[in-house]
Amino acid sequence: MSNRAPQKFHLKVRVYNEEIAFGKGIAQILELVEQYGSLTAAYKTMGMSSSKAWKILHRAEADLGYPLLKSVSGGAHGGGTVLTPEGKELLEKYSQFEAQVQAFANETFHKIFHA
Repeated sequence: MSNRAPQKFHLKVRVYNEEIAFGKGIAQILELVEQYGSLTAAYKTMGMSSSKAWKILHRAEADLGYPLLKSVSGGAHGGGTVLTPEGKELLEKYSQFEAQVQAFANETFHKIFHA
């Protein structure tokens, strides 16, 4: 191939049952909730509105059939938000799957376009 071969590619990895509802964006929200213990801090860090965060969260939960987050009431350090066990497991599996798909895609891209 000429030196005009594509140098980059973009791949979206999403998992779902019926509606495409869980991908990089919701995974990032869950990672940030885990980091900060707050959904508000997570979506603000991403520059996302509250309504958009809730919309994609509810869409993912509806498609998957289980909650991803749960609220924790006050106490000495105040309340917050944590991942449900199902949300934590999904995030871990999605992250592994996404990393492996990206690695395979990168290897395949270079074999095909830059061999």
